[in-house]
This record gives sequence, C-alpha cells and structure tokens, in this order.
Amino acid sequence: MTCDDARLAIGGDPETLTSELEEHLRGCAGCSELRADMLRLNATLRRAFEEPPDIRVADARGGSPPPWRPWALAASVLLAMFVAVGVWLLRPTDTLASEVVAHVKGEPQSWLATHNVSAGAIDHALKSSGIGLDVDSDKIVYAESCWFRGHYVPHLVLQTVHGPATVLLLRHEHVKARDSSTSRA
Repeated sequence: MTCDDARLAIGGDPETLTSELEEHLRGCAGCSELRADMLRLNATLRRAFEEPPDIRVADARGGSPPPWRPWALAASVLLAMFVAVGVWLLRPTDTLASEVVAHVKGEPQSWLATHNVSAGAIDHALKSSGIGLDVDSDKIVYAESCWFRGHYVPHLVLQTVHGPATVLLLRHEHVKARDSSTSRA
C-alpha cells in the first residue's frame, strides 16, 4: 500500500483499520500521525454533536443584545450583496479585440514566418474559410484557416515596412461604427 492509498483510506474512515493499512502504518510515521490527527478530529466532532453549544447572545455586561443588532446584521448582508453584484456587473467582458489578441498569442509561429506563402496556400486558407478572393502577394508570409468564435476564418500575416501585421477576415462579426464626432474630447 502506498502513502496515497493509505491517506485516502484514512480520510475516508480513520476508524477502520484493514490489515494492509495496519502494516503500512507500522512503517510510515507520516501516515500514522495523519491517522492520529483524524481520530482526534472525529472525537471532537462527536463531542460537538452530542453537546450543542449555548447560542444565546448576550452583550459584555451580561444583558440581552441591543434591539438594533438584527438590523445591523441585515444591513451588512445587504451591503455585501450590493458590493458583490456591483463587482460582477463592472467586470470586464471579453471583447472582440481581446479575443483577436488571444488568438494571435496562441499562434506565435505566425509572427516568426519569413518566407512568402504560395498563391495556392493563400487560396486554400481563404477557401477553407468560405471566402473566395483572388489574392497573390509576395508580402504574405503566413496563411491559415483558423477556428475563431465558432467559424473558420482566414488568418494572414503580411510583412510590412514596420514589421509583421496580422489580418483576420471576420465576415461573421458585425461591429458598430463609432461616431467620430463623439470620440473627440
């Protein structure tokens, strides 16, 4: 019996001692100590269930609690719920931009490509995603059809004068245009 097996048996029922477990405990101080701890815990729990605690509330002077105490407890619970809902509502959601960045990070080899992709490979990546374009460029160094938000989309990397640029053709995504007059401060 291994220590993992022994600990599992002890955690399940520290009171039951099989011959195999007994033999293991004779040679393993760590498992023996765990069993002793678990037996003490069982005894403590048994005592706790046999003698329920006195739950009457009294203040430090021995009198009854002030009449406002239940209202203070209710207010603190309500405040905690309000804070939890507020944090949940204000959490950042996954945006299209963050998902695109996560996708690109998941394919680091796309940024390391330096050799031009053939016109056939570009055509295959586009057609695999349901897009028919006649594209032949010596600037495309990566062309794949990737699974993104429930659809296959072309993932291209173009070599520009400023370095590689990723292009994902997201024909299934609809994005509202920002009004440029409201974006100026």
